[in-house]
Amino acid sequence: MDIQFGNYRLKRAERLLLGPEGPVELSARSFDILVTLLAKPERVVSKSELFDVVWPNLVVEENTLQVHISALRKVLAPGMIATVHGRGYKYSGPRPLEVDADKPGDPSLPRGRADPMAPTGHKPVIAVLPFVNVSGDAEQEYFSDGITEDIIVALSRYRPLNVVSRHSSSCFKGVAVDVREVAEKLGAQYLVEGSVRKVGGGVRITAQLLEAATASHVWADRYDRMLDDVLAVQDELVRRLASTIVGHVEMHTDSRARTKATESLDAYDCWLRANHGSVLWTPEGNLACQRFLEQAIKRDPLFARAHASLAFCHIRTATMNPGSEQIAALHRAAVLSAEHAVRLDAFEARARNALGWSQMYFREFERARSEFMQAAALNPNDGSACIDRALALAFLGEQDAADETAEIAAVLNPLGGEWYWSVRAMVHFVARRHDAAEACFMLASRDSPDVSAWHASNLTHLGRHRQAEDRMRHSLERLGLQWRGTSPMQPQDFLGWFRHVNMLRRDEDWDHLVAGFPKDVLLPGDRVGA
Repeated sequence: MDIQFGNYRLKRAERLLLGPEGPVELSARSFDILVTLLAKPERVVSKSELFDVVWPNLVVEENTLQVHISALRKVLAPGMIATVHGRGYKYSGPRPLEVDADKPGDPSLPRGRADPMAPTGHKPVIAVLPFVNVSGDAEQEYFSDGITEDIIVALSRYRPLNVVSRHSSSCFKGVAVDVREVAEKLGAQYLVEGSVRKVGGGVRITAQLLEAATASHVWADRYDRMLDDVLAVQDELVRRLASTIVGHVEMHTDSRARTKATESLDAYDCWLRANHGSVLWTPEGNLACQRFLEQAIKRDPLFARAHASLAFCHIRTATMNPGSEQIAALHRAAVLSAEHAVRLDAFEARARNALGWSQMYFREFERARSEFMQAAALNPNDGSACIDRALALAFLGEQDAADETAEIAAVLNPLGGEWYWSVRAMVHFVARRHDAAEACFMLASRDSPDVSAWHASNLTHLGRHRQAEDRMRHSLERLGLQWRGTSPMQPQDFLGWFRHVNMLRRDEDWDHLVAGFPKDVLLPGDRVGA
């Protein structure tokens, strides 16, 4: 029997690995390591076990094993082989399936059996069916095919999803399909279908997301654009479609998970429930988030995304408890959780983002920047991560990159809410664009002591001193209510906290920000929140 995993087939009898482009060159030792890992996909294979299987009765340097692991990673899809620090290695790709050695991979498999080429596992599986060209011009077929392929590529960058390959889903081009039957053949829980109408100087694209089990609509929308720049329009539409589809899949899966009893949830369901709580910046919501994440990690200690989310949870706990003696310990815990997540899955964008922000609090700016850039490369279409990265780039003093990233975030999530406007306001402020910042501050969070202080400074720089004093008092009052210090909060305590949560790398940016704080409100010796 052969082993099919994702877009790869391992032919044991011939000692041959077939990939999407044909035979893959592997050394004999690398082949044996891959066979061993695929045979035990549910557990970590220790280094000593690999040495015993691949190099029996031989003394081999550990570096030799690392060389072969590196060779495998170069020819396999990203993330298929995870390093488990201090323990060994684990296969973490699509679930391996034993298939008849004489039967080629075929998306038209009998009913009741999932396509072995389709990715499987605990993540939602989505298939994008070929978008229909309804332009009335067969020569425009390339455009609808291009949109379909670009959406598949864009969705494939979202690690929370498994995406059926274009080769499999393209078999249904021009065919009237039954949603449940197609989904069963492709092993998908969700289907995307749509149409493209290109007429004259404009294009209309319609798309809908279907849940396979019920054949019900989860989401549908229509996009109309002019075609002054075909490539730019196609890129914008693909970004927006991909981001919207991912968001609806996660929200839909999340809502289904919350209807289940807690004790029946697996690690992924626990993560979904934790993620739902993580957007609630309240002590209660964050505590619930932490508990679900701890459950997820207990059920699957190798779940990298749960460790990454736990890192963010520690950061929120530190931020929401100003003055606490535990802040330093919480940030150290965030670094440890984020580093562990990266060790488990170096291709998990959320883990890279978590490590980037964890390092920012320790002023490890170069390492933080490296992590943010890797996260962007792994998943450029995550709107929430994108707006957070814009803020990080502004803190790092990289204004052009911050502006560009904020604009991309606005395209990915045009209704991003108060936090999006808060970040865009701060990005404008760091660039000394105070009028533009003010327009954004008017739509930003009004309750955050952090954002209110930024707003106060911006108003001062605009010459609106009375309003600046009101916003500053509001900031101090809000922070005073959250203060967890052993004594009432003093103005210098506020400045220390504010510097800690706003990691501005350049002294001139910090000086410009503090110069806008109303001095009559921040008089030394005044007690705040007493």
